[in-house]
Amino acid sequence: MFGKSFSAQIADFEKMAVKDMRYVAAESIQDVMEAAQTPQRGIGQGATGFEVGKIPVNTSELINSLTSEGVRGADSYTVAIAGYQVGDVMSFAWTAPHALAVEAGTKNMPGRFFVGANARRFPAFVEARAKEVRR
Repeated sequence: MFGKSFSAQIADFEKMAVKDMRYVAAESIQDVMEAAQTPQRGIGQGATGFEVGKIPVNTSELINSLTSEGVRGADSYTVAIAGYQVGDVMSFAWTAPHALAVEAGTKNMPGRFFVGANARRFPAFVEARAKEVRR
């Protein structure tokens, strides 16, 4: 007679809010992973410098060693994120033997911080994605 009941409207709003939260979280996680997986030429390929936050690629071993929720490969994070639900805990790891040395550096090589630099950007990615759903 007057449309949906108040409780039905609240239920619709709750579903919308969860959908928006999932969108913001999933897209922000994807933003971090895409940034971390952004390649740059490695020293072994003739690079004379590097940009912090990008993954160096000499042989593709490091970039292809990404493991996301049991799936391995450079784009494995897309498979993991596709099944993401609000409240899930996700894990990502670069399993190449030299991954930690490239990330954090050694006495002979500065760290590239392809993981840490982009993980620190997560709040900014969340804010940008949240603005999309507020429009």
